[in-house]
Amino acid sequence: MARANAVKAALKERIRVQAKTAKAPLPNPLKAASIKQYENAVRLLYAQEYEKAKGVFEKLIQTFTEDKEIVERAKSHLRLCEQKVARKPPVPRTVEDYYNLAITLMNSGKYEGAIENLNKALRYNPNCDYVFYALAATNCRTGNFDVALSNLKLAINLKPENRFLAQSDSDFELLMQDSRFISMVFPDRTPPPQQ
Repeated sequence: MARANAVKAALKERIRVQAKTAKAPLPNPLKAASIKQYENAVRLLYAQEYEKAKGVFEKLIQTFTEDKEIVERAKSHLRLCEQKVARKPPVPRTVEDYYNLAITLMNSGKYEGAIENLNKALRYNPNCDYVFYALAATNCRTGNFDVALSNLKLAINLKPENRFLAQSDSDFELLMQDSRFISMVFPDRTPPPQQ
C-alpha cells in the first residue's frame, strides 16, 4: 500500500512538472541578445570605459527599441556615460598635480602613465625627492630594479628620511633581499669592508 501511494505521488509530480514546463514560454532570442548587450555595456561602465560603454548603450537603444525595460535602463546609463565623458579631468599644472595623477595611475596599475607623469613633474622641479621616491616605487613594481635603485638613491640623497620610508614600504618588497637595496636603505646592516 505504501509503495502504491509513493508511485501515485511520483506520477502526480511528474504530470505536474510536465504541465508546468508545457506552459512555460519559449525563450525570446531578441530578449536574450538585448540582455547580453546590456550586460556588456554595464561591464564597460563599471570598468570606467565610458566612451566604449556609451557606444554600446547607444547601439542597444537603436537596435532593441521593442524591449522597453532594457531601453529605459540603457538610456539612464547612457546619460551617466555622457556626463563622465563630458567631464574632462583638469590639466596638471604643478609638480603636485603631476605627482597626484601619477600616484592615482600607479595605484590603478597603470605604471607607464604614472612614470610619464612623474617625469613631467621632474621637469618642473628636478630636485623633488618624493617624485624620485615614487619613480623608484613604480619602477620596482614594473621589475625595472636598476632604475628603481637609481631613483631611490636620488630620493635618499635629496632627503635622507626617505631611507626610513623605504625600509617598510611594500612597493620595494621585491628588492628587500637585493644587496644594493640593503646597503642603501639599511646601512647599519652592511658588513664593514675587509682590510
